[in-house]
Amino acid sequence: MDNTGAATKINLISNKHGFTLIELLVVMAILGILAAIGIPQYIAYRRGGVDTQMKSDVKNAAMAMESYYGVKYVYPTTPTEIEPFGFQQTQGVNLVINLITPTAYTVVGSKPAGTKPSFTYDSITGQTY
Repeated sequence: MDNTGAATKINLISNKHGFTLIELLVVMAILGILAAIGIPQYIAYRRGGVDTQMKSDVKNAAMAMESYYGVKYVYPTTPTEIEPFGFQQTQGVNLVINLITPTAYTVVGSKPAGTKPSFTYDSITGQTY
């Protein structure tokens, strides 16, 4: 019996272990392209989330300040004064209350890594910018 045909067939099959260099390079290129698309989008979502935190804290602080004013007939000067009136500051967001007049104020919220360095609520216009 001639087993030379069977032996060469076994050798061909046994030499096909693993991936070729070209296949690995193609997979790496595809992963690189996906990362190049995904990472900037992820960063943009994170920055938008930071902006939302700042805006939310500024608006919630303004509502708590109005509640404070309704009870004490004067506006508070620090965020800690409005905590008993329902305000809970988000970790990492820095709030500053500026009294312009006895009946007007601004609340400035800031946190690094947002699309803007800070957001301000103006009690005169009622807008956040």
